[in-house]
Amino acid sequence: MKRLLLLIALCVAVSCSWAQSSKSQTPSATSDAAEIKFVNNVLDLGTVKLNQEVTDTYTFKNVGNKPLVLYNVVAACSCTKVEYSKAPIKPGQTGTIKVKFLATRPDEVGPRQKRVTVDSNAKNDRVILTLKANVVMD
Repeated sequence: MKRLLLLIALCVAVSCSWAQSSKSQTPSATSDAAEIKFVNNVLDLGTVKLNQEVTDTYTFKNVGNKPLVLYNVVAACSCTKVEYSKAPIKPGQTGTIKVKFLATRPDEVGPRQKRVTVDSNAKNDRVILTLKANVVMD
């Protein structure tokens, strides 16, 4: 019985040791990836007149160590259009997402808050940005 308990304890110790050593040799998924960091996740356009197009830009940096690729950047509203580069952003480089906001309907007057969703190959693969404006009549 003592031999059986000793054998079980030895097996547990060996398997724990093996798991620990193989874990330390495997590179971390987060250390070997692109990572997107925005200068500001919120753009405030201030006061905007109805039927006045306003353009602004989100700036971001690839703070990871692999090239960053933006797969899809979409605005949640047809009043907001986005433009972005499809070219990879190298580690340490910056990129931009240009947004154009145009409120055209009277029911859009007042404080507005719109979302822009950014999907990429970064370890933080989906980022939600916010666009704010206070729409007033002409």
